[in-house]
Amino acid sequence: MAIKQLVLILNRLTEVHEALLETGQEKKQAIIQNDVPLLNQLTSKENKLIKQMGQFEQQRTLVTNDFLLSKGYKASDRITVAEIAKLIFNAEEKGSLLEAQEKLVNVLHELKRVNEINQELVRQSLDFIEFSIDVMSGSEEEWSYRHPDQSAPKSQRAGLFDTRA
Repeated sequence: MAIKQLVLILNRLTEVHEALLETGQEKKQAIIQNDVPLLNQLTSKENKLIKQMGQFEQQRTLVTNDFLLSKGYKASDRITVAEIAKLIFNAEEKGSLLEAQEKLVNVLHELKRVNEINQELVRQSLDFIEFSIDVMSGSEEEWSYRHPDQSAPKSQRAGLFDTRA
């Protein structure tokens, strides 16, 4: 019974992670299109999904600990699905547990990949903004070539706008 509950919880965790994956892909488009309001909505949606994920993780821990205690083992937060599978002798239950684990792992890998892409897009956006600010402020030393032996030119303006105007 505990294994069926564990498989059900792993499937629900997979569904939550798939929703996070979909949100991550929507965030990618929002970042590319510079749609800040949509990005805020998607971040809020992500926070709700993460709360759901936390609830399922608590349930998973309880079911896992109950299973371990029923088999005469000490309850542990750090036990893996592969270790639990070693304790199962019913081939059908073991197969369904390992299948649920594989689905979850695949979704997690894809989610990680999408998050890395989004992180790189944000980093590039911030680099572009910084470059734009440097260009507007007249900081020539960072974007124009000069011989390495020459000293950096002294900028006479300290602020973004010329106050002498």
